[in-house]
Amino acid sequence: MAAAATMLSIQGDWDQVLREAEGEVWVSCKIPGKPTIRGSLTSKGISSDEVPEVTASEEFVVQEVTKNRIPVSCPGENISCTFLSPYASFSHIHEKNVSYLDISSGGDLGVSSSTDQTFKVWETHNTEVKSVLEGHTRDVFSCKFFPSGQEVLSGGLDSLVKVWSVNDGSCLATMKGHRGSILDIAVVANGQNVISSGQDGTARLWDSAQGACIAVVDDSYSPINAIAVAEVGNAVNLGSPKETPSNREVGTEGKLVVLAREDKSLEGVSLHSRQSVVPQTPLLPWTASL
Repeated sequence: MAAAATMLSIQGDWDQVLREAEGEVWVSCKIPGKPTIRGSLTSKGISSDEVPEVTASEEFVVQEVTKNRIPVSCPGENISCTFLSPYASFSHIHEKNVSYLDISSGGDLGVSSSTDQTFKVWETHNTEVKSVLEGHTRDVFSCKFFPSGQEVLSGGLDSLVKVWSVNDGSCLATMKGHRGSILDIAVVANGQNVISSGQDGTARLWDSAQGACIAVVDDSYSPINAIAVAEVGNAVNLGSPKETPSNREVGTEGKLVVLAREDKSLEGVSLHSRQSVVPQTPLLPWTASL
């Protein structure tokens, strides 16, 4: 396991608040195994070229502030970070909180779901809504583009995993089998296969074109909150399948899927052999990842 890194954080709307006279935002430095250092940044005025004059509380230092960036350091912990303000804000796509977001590989499209019960694909250069994806009966908890950027994968509170066409918003496939909410999803290779994890404690491998479950990759007693798929090749002994894989299984060789469970544990499973290759390990407060 790798130790968690020291991390600097700043108030999310710092770029707006520091443009106000005497505007103040919080800043913090989180050190593994130590108390978090907390402080503030205060605006003392705005220059003629709209750059705020910022002072920092004890333990923190700011230097060379510009209109859209602010470098902050915590010298006592030998850490620094430059925070950038957004160059665009998309406020009209949803009416309530955005719950999940993804950007296509080319960067030209975004997909997002919201607690306003909407699920949309939109263009990043002008925020024009390209399609509204309608078919989930309850909240969409996760959504991701396929590598082609032409399809979107989604999973939600209704226990369904769906594939959508970006162009016309039609549902191309619906995958049923989970007995609870879909908590995360992942696309394997070019997308012929996808993975989902859920409240029911299972992770499932699907044929995305036929909407059929190929295999239950993992079945545990604890909800699987998140999954990540990585190509590890020969770096990890992934084992061999006990049975001949289905001919619908594509691109699973050399893949490790890491499962993050509600019980604070992580486990690595070979996607091809279904064997546990990184034993289930409690995620302690001072650890970050496998």
